[in-house]
Amino acid sequence: MKRWVSMFILVIAISFILSPSIILCAEKVNWRMGSCWTPAINLFHGEREMIKYVKEMTNGKFVIKWFPSGSLMKAFEYFDACSKGVVEAVGDWTSYWVSKDPAFDFLGSMPFGFTNLDYLVWYYQFGGWKLYNEAFGKFNMIYFNVGVTPMESGFRTTEKTGPIRTIADYKGKKLRTPARGTIWVLKKLGAAPVKMPGGEIYLAVERGTLDGAEFSSPGIDWEMGFAEITKYWSVPCWFQPASQVGVMVNKKAWEKLPPQYKTIFKYACKAAAMDSLTFHEADAARAIEKFKEKGTVIVKLDDESLRKLDELSGEYIIQALRERKGLFGKILKSQMEYLKEYSDWREMTGKFGFGFTPSYVDKVLAECEKLGIK
Repeated sequence: MKRWVSMFILVIAISFILSPSIILCAEKVNWRMGSCWTPAINLFHGEREMIKYVKEMTNGKFVIKWFPSGSLMKAFEYFDACSKGVVEAVGDWTSYWVSKDPAFDFLGSMPFGFTNLDYLVWYYQFGGWKLYNEAFGKFNMIYFNVGVTPMESGFRTTEKTGPIRTIADYKGKKLRTPARGTIWVLKKLGAAPVKMPGGEIYLAVERGTLDGAEFSSPGIDWEMGFAEITKYWSVPCWFQPASQVGVMVNKKAWEKLPPQYKTIFKYACKAAAMDSLTFHEADAARAIEKFKEKGTVIVKLDDESLRKLDELSGEYIIQALRERKGLFGKILKSQMEYLKEYSDWREMTGKFGFGFTPSYVDKVLAECEKLGIK
């Protein structure tokens, strides 16, 4: 009975906060929001949906103007700009900021780790949002999830380079990838990983500077024209089963917002996350046939290669844990505890559920205990 009374009170409170009469009296707020994405890279879908919802729910009183990468500044300059209040908000992929703090590494993606639903379940139900905000709080920002892409495409290679079917095929190849974990594993396999902004990939592959590259999920790769410059598509994407995207907000700008605008912003982000999740899943499925029609050949990594890649991913994660500890360790432990707790249900649901439990979970948790990570 108490539970139902509490829910009733919550509904009444939200209705009161969002009532049109109150919003009409609220002050007009204008924000500038940067983005790490250019108009050609549709990882901004959740950002744009959130902006639209905020405007609609405030009757046009709270307006957020969106600035893609390169308009106000370059993509990687936006972190400091938001931290200092030059812009009020920025859309991002969290792992881009690992050079600022290693804690950000697996908040964006994890090799052989979280799927898109894993990120959302952990974020909303297992305390993930608190850890995002602990990490961004160190830089005068707060953070909101606005979506997670499905599995990324994986590496695409040129006709001259040939397909990647086994781990032996990585050797000697110049492949674009930004994530530290992927770079570490590729170097172990004898590849030559290259860090490069997404907007530079097309020309680098076309000119032969790269043998291949990876960027995002199939729908986004299609829009970037990768079918025109590559022949082979190697799946599955073991190094990025999902990519969490979100919005960082300057803390002072957030604190200045009227209470009802804060509530609207939070629920707008939540709605955008659901819209973004479904959009990117559908977009990925629709893109496959387009690639095939362009002549792309899809090849699958063999089971033994995937087993070895799972093992190497675990080695990297444990090494990173020993080197970094601190907040990185706290976040990683929380993620592994979620995977451990969810594993029984995942096994029971089988093909009717989602995702998988990496082989390294117990080893990482044992290392956390050994290192005294709370």
